[in-house]
Amino acid sequence: MYKFAAAWEQETIVFGASRPGYADNQVYDWIEFMKSQNIKRVCCLLSEKQLANYVHLLGIYRQEFGNQQVCWTPIEDFHLSDLETLTQKILPFLITADKQNEKVVVHCAGGIGRTGHILAAWLVSVRGFSNQDAISAVRRTGRNPYEAVMLSKNPFQVAEELNVLLNNCRLAVLQMR
Repeated sequence: MYKFAAAWEQETIVFGASRPGYADNQVYDWIEFMKSQNIKRVCCLLSEKQLANYVHLLGIYRQEFGNQQVCWTPIEDFHLSDLETLTQKILPFLITADKQNEKVVVHCAGGIGRTGHILAAWLVSVRGFSNQDAISAVRRTGRNPYEAVMLSKNPFQVAEELNVLLNNCRLAVLQMR
């Protein structure tokens, strides 16, 4: 349900999912499902345009999970995150969840591309995976970290950008520790 799955088969903290439906009851059903999975934190990647389809999605998340338990970092659909957003907001949020042993769900709209490359960055930066092993692990969960490549006029360039982004995340997290 909701394409909910761990970042990789043995992950116990970081999960990915698709967004809730737009109606309030669908949002609350999504939240109840996440709570039934013992999710304590939410990292929402929806763009401002996508959030506009909801009445108060982030406010509902904060009410249900707690203000400090919600991270909103908008990433445009079919785009990669920038390094600063990943290393200054998303990964620290996920690392805090890991340190506090609190399950966290990362979601975009479909739960495939943006979520996929964030989960790959997690596996590379914190779990010690190689870039290719992280991408393969995430793909086995039904996600596609390369989704941004599909719409690119230069897919090889975007694939290389993902590789560089993952390498830079690894280095940034090593420097944080």
